[in-house]
Amino acid sequence: MILSPGVHSFPFKLGLPLGMPSTFLGQYGWVQYYCKIVLREPSGLTHKNQQVFIVMNPIDLSLEPALLAQPFHCEVEETLGVPCLTAGSILVKVRLDKGGYVPGESINISAAIDNMSSVSIKRTRVVLAETVQYMARNKLVQAETRELASLQKGSIPGHNAEHWKNELLYIPPLPPTNLRGCHLIRIQYDIYFVVEPKGPDRDIKLQLPIMIATYPFRNSDGTVNRKKGTLYPTTLPVFRPWLNGKS
Repeated sequence: MILSPGVHSFPFKLGLPLGMPSTFLGQYGWVQYYCKIVLREPSGLTHKNQQVFIVMNPIDLSLEPALLAQPFHCEVEETLGVPCLTAGSILVKVRLDKGGYVPGESINISAAIDNMSSVSIKRTRVVLAETVQYMARNKLVQAETRELASLQKGSIPGHNAEHWKNELLYIPPLPPTNLRGCHLIRIQYDIYFVVEPKGPDRDIKLQLPIMIATYPFRNSDGTVNRKKGTLYPTTLPVFRPWLNGKS
């Protein structure tokens, strides 16, 4: 096409294929989309420009297994001390209000820590963690894990108990679980409940995997129950501050 002098505008539409993976920026890999334009002058001089755009592959929790809408429980009992000289045990029970969320919601966390030992507990923590795995030829070649949000409570003396009652952990803007449509990058989200005893005993850690989607659970009439602690973000989950060395 030869263009005469002046300003020219060419509106166009381009449908995106179904199943495209969401835009993602990681330390060792990324998924990005852009439109590119090339203009060649009669002299042979070439002008190029491109515009990045964002794709979010929709994952609707209402279309996922119904189990994700149910409360999620986990418990463990561990003995402190050495095999021949135990100091007693600690029983930890954790409950999440469900197993699937979208950014902007808050995870409702309840827990019971029964310290039946003579060892004091320094603190208890709950952490939302993201793990990204990079694959090549069906093999893991790189991985990165980071804490995205956390809450904590103070010490628990020996032979005492502590309870977490409906504590809320806010979910920031995040790409969805698994990066569907891309077999080279896997994204997993977990809630870790961590009990840190004083002394040489190792931390007690409970892992509860959760799913991050793009559309929340809906009622049968299509409405959404907006629970306490919900504040849907106004930005897309693309900016990754840690890639620039920021906290």
